[in-house]
Amino acid sequence: MSDSAIIVAELTVPAREAPARAAATAAWLLEQGVIRPNDRPDPLWRPSRYDPGPAASTALEHAVDGAVGDGVDIIDRRQIHDPGGNYTPPGCPRCAVPLDVDTHTALILPWLDGDEPLVTCAHCGAAALLGDWTGHWAVLVSDLAVRFTNWPPLSQAFLRALHTHLGPRCRLIHHLL
Repeated sequence: MSDSAIIVAELTVPAREAPARAAATAAWLLEQGVIRPNDRPDPLWRPSRYDPGPAASTALEHAVDGAVGDGVDIIDRRQIHDPGGNYTPPGCPRCAVPLDVDTHTALILPWLDGDEPLVTCAHCGAAALLGDWTGHWAVLVSDLAVRFTNWPPLSQAFLRALHTHLGPRCRLIHHLL
């Protein structure tokens, strides 16, 4: 079980394209040396398919001494990505007023089973897709994501490069237990 994770979820890649996009992203991360195959996976200790690679530190915001993180998973199936125990509802992309908790919670399962909902802000009237509402600790649904388990913050340059491989609507979810 992990203490934290940085999840980069791509919100527009459809389920039929997710496996190919995931494979291409894995190939790029392997080529860059950010990840390497986990040669000794253990369901309890090191369950991730990939471990930090020899160039993992190039993906980080700041240099670190020692181990970079515990693992990396590339997810190519529809899934809810949550912040763990730090949930806060996302804010309106125009006025930043948070969505009501009950309203937000009620939208997640239908999103998992169907299309991303369009949400209208009760404060300013702006309408936006739920994934465009902002929040460091929000909940999102996607068919494609990369999960960095117990990694330090990733650099903006690395995130931009990763976004070009995943797709146009990437969002970060910070998961803490």
